[in-house]
Amino acid sequence: MVNRIISKLDCQRLKERVEQAKTNDKISPLQVINLLRGIDAATLLDPVKMPRNVVTMRSVVTLEYVETGRKLDVCLVYPEEADSTQNRISIFAPLATALFGYKQGAIISLPTPFGSVNVRISQILYQPEAAGDLTN
Repeated sequence: MVNRIISKLDCQRLKERVEQAKTNDKISPLQVINLLRGIDAATLLDPVKMPRNVVTMRSVVTLEYVETGRKLDVCLVYPEEADSTQNRISIFAPLATALFGYKQGAIISLPTPFGSVNVRISQILYQPEAAGDLTN
């Protein structure tokens, strides 16, 4: 599998959220473990060197379900910013964890209770690093 790319700033902020998640009963230990595995295996870059086509925190991406062609726009956010009515998905959610750090065009296989679903990162509509927003 292709290596994830994440910014050093996202890494730092996510490790802080991991510590907070250990006392949050809404986030399962498995979700924490999956995120940590992704972070630990990733290539770290300075935010200003982040390629524009990589999904980072607060990126807005268009996903395409490979089997159906259905599209969905989502934003990867920190847990306290999650809002399903606005498709703002917590980084601890399996979908967000699966997308984080991968490039536009990547196809991600997501396990579901009914079998795997393949989604393609078809477009990155907004990436903070590409927009020069390194404060959030």
